[in-house]
Amino acid sequence: MATPQNPAISLKPAVASVDESLSRAGILHLVAIVAAGAIGGFLFWVIAKVTGTSPLPGIAGFWTIPALMFLGAFAAAIGVYVLTASDTSAIKTYVFASLCGLCWQPVIASGVRMVGNLNATSQSEQVGSQTQLVQQADASGNVQQLTSAVQQTTPLVTQALNATVNIDTDTRNQVVNNSRQAINQIQSAAAKAPEASVESLQSITVAAANSGSSAVALQGVQSLHALGGTPNHAAAPYARRSLSYVALHAKDPSIQLAARNAATQISQSNP
Repeated sequence: MATPQNPAISLKPAVASVDESLSRAGILHLVAIVAAGAIGGFLFWVIAKVTGTSPLPGIAGFWTIPALMFLGAFAAAIGVYVLTASDTSAIKTYVFASLCGLCWQPVIASGVRMVGNLNATSQSEQVGSQTQLVQQADASGNVQQLTSAVQQTTPLVTQALNATVNIDTDTRNQVVNNSRQAINQIQSAAAKAPEASVESLQSITVAAANSGSSAVALQGVQSLHALGGTPNHAAAPYARRSLSYVALHAKDPSIQLAARNAATQISQSNP
């Protein structure tokens, strides 16, 4: 006697229904958090009026309240979803969202700083990886490969240095250390790829000086000085010209002076 078989039961509609419910719940939570933040922004305006302070310099009249509510809502989203990853099903999260809206300035500043730290860390890691590629290319003796690796390092270092604005000290130190390691490796590569290496050092030095990374810029000047002051080095003539370029285009007066002094010492040592 044949045993009847149960027809296969599809779970796809049930799974889709659960996903849809979760999605709806997430949207409702987001709307509620944003609304709580907007209320906090409005409370900021009320407190400013009571205390007689300017709620939002640069914006006056009717648009002050909508602007503050928008900033409060934005701060609440940052505080709940970015800075803390709070439980959106808890009542205290919405109280916290209102407080974020009330204190929107430091909350938004913290969010911006966090994004800056993540970006700078990513840039710094790329610099570290590229520096290793320069080292490997230098060890291989392949001049074409080495030149390409050096040229690819330059924009990565300059982008990392430009990303050091408004970030934490530890993250800045990581960028600085990796940039200095890159400079050391590029200086070593100058023996086989002199023109590309000196051009890279020049670009990094100017970018470092103009982004406020004086330690990196000073090391760049020192590397150019070492190359330009070494008799019969393939990179010497390029390095001497680069020092003059740095002295003219670096915005940091201390780096300008260091480059001029280095160029003067080289000319006196190698008349």
